[in-house]
Amino acid sequence: MAVAWPTGVNTDAYGMDTASGDNVVRVEFESGKARTYTKNTIPKKVHSFMLTLKDDGAGSEYRTFLTWWSTTLASGALSFIFPDLVTHSGTKEYRALEQFSVSGQLWKEISLTVEEM
Repeated sequence: MAVAWPTGVNTDAYGMDTASGDNVVRVEFESGKARTYTKNTIPKKVHSFMLTLKDDGAGSEYRTFLTWWSTTLASGALSFIFPDLVTHSGTKEYRALEQFSVSGQLWKEISLTVEEM
């Protein structure tokens, strides 16, 4: 079950890169022959994007995100609802493919890589 994006944390994604996810299963037999099969009819899209969050105290946007990530999202183990990164209308379910990275002092730039569910 997907969790909601944290209240008070912006969804203004920028610097987005999109790629097709790996959709092939490769099987190699002892004889040396190999076969490939598709996992899904349509490959899932993988998106990398950034968010800028302000870190100016205990209840800041950045600290709210950190609390949400580690408790509600179980350090990225669960999926979450976020605005659709392709159509920009409605929402879509995503899951993190790796831990986020962050840089900056007062203004934190967070980089996320997610896969459509």
